[in-house]
Formats: sequence, C-alpha cells, structure tokens
Amino acid sequence: MEDPKPTVTVGATVPAERIAAAAAVRRLIHSFVAHDGDIAVLGRIAAEADRLAEELRAAPGRVREQSVLDRFATPKADGDELACFDDCMVAGPANPLSAGTSGRRDGDEAVLTVTLDAGFEGLPGRAHGGALACLFDEAMGYALYMDAVPAFTAWLKVNYRAPVPAGTPLELRARLARREDRKCTMTATATVDGSVVADAEALFVVPRV
Repeated sequence: MEDPKPTVTVGATVPAERIAAAAAVRRLIHSFVAHDGDIAVLGRIAAEADRLAEELRAAPGRVREQSVLDRFATPKADGDELACFDDCMVAGPANPLSAGTSGRRDGDEAVLTVTLDAGFEGLPGRAHGGALACLFDEAMGYALYMDAVPAFTAWLKVNYRAPVPAGTPLELRARLARREDRKCTMTATATVDGSVVADAEALFVVPRV
C-alpha cells in the first residue's frame, strides 16, 4: 500500500505568486481557444503543461481551512467590494478556471461585472449558457453574503433572452426578493450595454445551526 501523500492546510489568503500563476494560466487558456497556434507551439504547450502538472502532483496537497468562511461573517457597507474565496471556480483570483469577476454592493443589490472571454464560448462567438448560470449563482450568493447570511443553492432557474457575446462586458445584479425563515428567494438580471440578456430566480436555504 502506498503512503498517503502529505497535505498542507491553507488559510483564507493565498500567496500573490499563486494568484499571478492562475492569471497566467487563464490567459493561456483564452489564447489557446482564440488563436490558431502552429504545430510546434501546440507541442511545446503539451510538453510543458505535462511537465509542470507532474511537478505540482509531486507537491503536498492543499486543504482549505473553514476560516475561509470568516470573510462572510460581517455585513458589507454600500459600495464595498464583494469578494469570493480566492480558490472559487467562478470568481476566485487564485483559480485558473474562474471568470475573473469583480463585485460590489450597490444598495440592496450585489453587482458582478465580468467579461466571458473565448474559453467560455459555447456556439461560435457566444458565451455558454452554463457559464452564465454559474455567474447568476455567484451573484446571488454575494447578495446574501453581503448581509452576512450564509446560504446554499436549492434550485436555480435561468431565462435566456438574448445571446451573450463572448468578449463583451457583462453586468449582473442580484437581490434578496423575500425571506421566509431559512428560505431565501433570490432574483437577478444580466445586461450587456444596458440591455437585458437573461434573468434568473433561485431558492437559497440557510443551513441549520
């Protein structure tokens, strides 16, 4: 039997070098999708990516502390930045898969701004609807966390009203529509140049203490 790989426990803040590396990988992903590199370039990417992946797999694993939840324990003031976990798949700056979003509080709404670049395409030139659904879920979570309400998604419904062009700035606004005990009904809209391209409704549930 092989010895288990060692792990390290990490806190809420990650090194700047990890964030920079994640940003570089994101640039590579979007460049890979958007540009037609020649055979030699593709071969170098494959070889170097495999080599670096092996180096990382040989390093200790990462386990995140529950303290990463502490940032959501204090309500945010109007205009404050809204930030997710650094490792979050949707918005985390230290995750190469994230969309590179930014968020802020605007009154009773959480505002999330993002540009879905080439790596998020579904049909040619259009952002994938699943990526937009993830962003709605994220924005709604922000709308609860900004008032220090921890809750989890029970269901999410998205109405797609117009195509979302890839590479175009997108704004999402989410708010708490009503709360009944542990159940929080959320609503949100997504706009491009002021025109609504999608809207969403969801039920979030506050966990039992």
